[in-house]
Amino acid sequence: MRSDAPNLVLDVIASALTRVGIRRGAVIFAGVSGGPDSVVLLHALLELRERFGFSVAAAHLNHQLRGAESDRDEAFVRELCAREKIDLRVGRVDSLDFNFDHLAPGIANLEERAREMRHEFLARSADSLAADHIALAHHAGDQAETVLMRLLRGAGAAGLAAMSEAGPGRIIRPMLTLTRAEIIAWLAARALPYVDDSSNASMSAQRNRLRHQLLPALEREYAPGLSRRLVELAAEMRALDDLARALASRELDLMRTDAIRRGTDGALELARFPELHPALQASILRMFIAERRGTLRGVTRAHVAALRSLCLDGPPNGEIDLPGGWRAARQYQLLFLERAMPLRAAEFAMPLALDGTTIVTNAGFAFDSTIIAASDAGLPADNHSALFDLSALQGSSAGDSLMVRNFIPGDRISPLGMEGSRKIKEIFIDRKLPRARRASYPVVTLRGEIVWLPGLARGRSALVSSATETVLRVEARAVGN
Repeated sequence: MRSDAPNLVLDVIASALTRVGIRRGAVIFAGVSGGPDSVVLLHALLELRERFGFSVAAAHLNHQLRGAESDRDEAFVRELCAREKIDLRVGRVDSLDFNFDHLAPGIANLEERAREMRHEFLARSADSLAADHIALAHHAGDQAETVLMRLLRGAGAAGLAAMSEAGPGRIIRPMLTLTRAEIIAWLAARALPYVDDSSNASMSAQRNRLRHQLLPALEREYAPGLSRRLVELAAEMRALDDLARALASRELDLMRTDAIRRGTDGALELARFPELHPALQASILRMFIAERRGTLRGVTRAHVAALRSLCLDGPPNGEIDLPGGWRAARQYQLLFLERAMPLRAAEFAMPLALDGTTIVTNAGFAFDSTIIAASDAGLPADNHSALFDLSALQGSSAGDSLMVRNFIPGDRISPLGMEGSRKIKEIFIDRKLPRARRASYPVVTLRGEIVWLPGLARGRSALVSSATETVLRVEARAVGN
């Protein structure tokens, strides 16, 4: 322990807040469990608020997992915040056994579910106060344990970067370089009370076994000072990962833009991928996965390596399953990442409004229709827009209207600009549309004939001609996931 620990704590936290860039007038929302770490965080923020010009609020979530002890913790935090005149938000969880489908995929055990619920509660509470930052009390010991756990699980450089001082989002962790001994010494010097969580001593949790058994044994028998070196390793990996992410972000934008130029949104064009450094390739793939799934939870170095091999070596129509019910699919020089199972039933059939918006939830598309004079129509910019002679759509029965339905195997279209007809399946293959997407892809029909594949092809029926007086313009756009 550094000898000046009682004076060091404020300096360490103040330096972290300076690096984060706390603005004057900001609201910092602190997660307070009542344990020593969060009590230090709260008191330090209170001592520093006048220097930095921010205000402080707090939140406590009672998971009710430890009976009377959980209620004791809540009462302690309520009393602490009332004494310090701090705005406190308290939440209670009736059960951690309910359906957690709304949380990140892959949340399997109780500890992880509780953590996800806590982060969700903090974010919701911070929103209610328009807070700029959510401060968490993770310290150097937590960081060392996280690095070692991830190392044992086979994490790569990004995983070994562990927790960041700032991010994701509004989260800040200004105590990451403080040891537990320095925290306890600071509390003792000020005679500040706190509560102990008895579950931290339970050997049923993997992190507790690592904290109380493995790390001390490694430090005692093999590597004195290992915890400190693990924290230093995390900082070094974080710096390297930040650099890789900055470079990868530029390449990812280029690959995404190249795919859009080919008429495919949401995919990556792989033509430039083999020319990149392997470390950059891996970083691009992790960013792409996080962008599409919303999280990297459950994605290991082995997953990234398999995906990288698919992008480099194929096969050109290969697929790889990813955690959380997602699948990566290569279609020649395009890479797609989609849910392995459809989120919605593929079967649908409904009329398109002649004036207004028709949302086809099962297809993930919306169609915006407008009736205009032929002289104002102009030419469609691409196949995401289509023009129809309104007089061709105005028959005597409901069956004369434009309809949108799901693709059916065997469907054919007579494409504008070519003779005869063509199987829609062939168009899907040419445009590299993933197989998982085809069943729910919308086709627009008129009296049973397919007249438009939004974004892909226009049929030869109901075309605008020199005799057309009024035009129906329909624009298709993707909605939802």
